[in-house]
Amino acid sequence: MFNKTVLQNNVIKKVAILTAVASFFLVGCGSDQNYKREVDGNDDYLNSPSLKPLIVPQGITVPAEVADYFVNNGKIDGPLGKQVDIRPPVLPLSTISEAFVIYNNGMVTFNVPLSYNIWDRIPNILTNKNIPIDGRDNQTIKTAKAYIVRADESQQTEASYVFKRKIMGNTETITLGLNSLTRGAEDISTQPAEVQRYVVGLFNIIMDEVAPESVRQPPVKDPKDDDAKKDAKSDKDSESMKALKEDLKDNNRR
Repeated sequence: MFNKTVLQNNVIKKVAILTAVASFFLVGCGSDQNYKREVDGNDDYLNSPSLKPLIVPQGITVPAEVADYFVNNGKIDGPLGKQVDIRPPVLPLSTISEAFVIYNNGMVTFNVPLSYNIWDRIPNILTNKNIPIDGRDNQTIKTAKAYIVRADESQQTEASYVFKRKIMGNTETITLGLNSLTRGAEDISTQPAEVQRYVVGLFNIIMDEVAPESVRQPPVKDPKDDDAKKDAKSDKDSESMKALKEDLKDNNRR
């Protein structure tokens, strides 16, 4: 059963976030973007000498070892220093209050009322983002491989996607997943963080495109609210002045 995640609040904020994510499809970033995913600071600690064994003189009793202070001197597997990717995971955001979305195991699952006509709008969005369509019907959309440049990457990544659709009553459930993901000659489709970054990234771009016009406009502030606040503040100030004058009069009488 579809595990629905409710994303009905703060829709306007989500649209602002999705607009910022539009840099997902920026082309031709010539400068080095490594600083966007690297720790900013000194990493001289990586060159620290290893601990030497403790030499205990004869006649000295060594306290019992405590596991709380154990230091592992073994080899550390995985990236260190500047190689650590500090970018947070990308989360799917829905700009439609009646919709539900979840990301799990490399796939975005999206449930939305049929009245929004999302499925039929996806091909035009892909074409506008220079992602060619390799095949489509009423239940499946497959894209050809397309080079995608993110604002936080200095190297192009080639990706292809698969959309699938299932109608359930008056709603449609759309799933989005990868068919391939490579960077240069490296296949990165087995790296969960990279898969999430490119699958959810494309989904959020689609959500930005289909966002209702009503949620793109920030709420208009009613000037009457400001006037009411000013009047309330003025009344409060007047009361304070009256109280101060009364205190002064009382002091003069004494």
